[in-house]
Amino acid sequence: MIKVASMDGSRVEDYECPPKSELDKIARGTMVKVFDPEKSVWYWAIIERRLEDSQLVGRIDANCVLGPTLRHGGTIIFHEDNVLYIFPMKVNPVFDSAWFRGLSYLLSLGCPMKLLKRLSNP
Repeated sequence: MIKVASMDGSRVEDYECPPKSELDKIARGTMVKVFDPEKSVWYWAIIERRLEDSQLVGRIDANCVLGPTLRHGGTIIFHEDNVLYIFPMKVNPVFDSAWFRGLSYLLSLGCPMKLLKRLSNP
């Protein structure tokens, strides 16, 4: 169980860590809620790819539940342990199209990139 302050700071939200079997299913286009332990905030992110050792690369996208946006809030690299929630549906299929990936890359040049500190296992 991970305790995280709500985004407005008014309450504490409890998150049960997703089981390993669900974490293993995370792939490109999966929407996840990711915790940044250094800033004590969470982000909605769309997974772009998996790296070695259970590391994931995602793009911060607050509107991803509605659909992917061409310009995003930056790229984050994080461990599976930082995942608080896995959204049950994948993002819109347009996210996988070549034109969307290329245009999004160009529009997002200069966006920040951050490596999140790994959460210690609860």
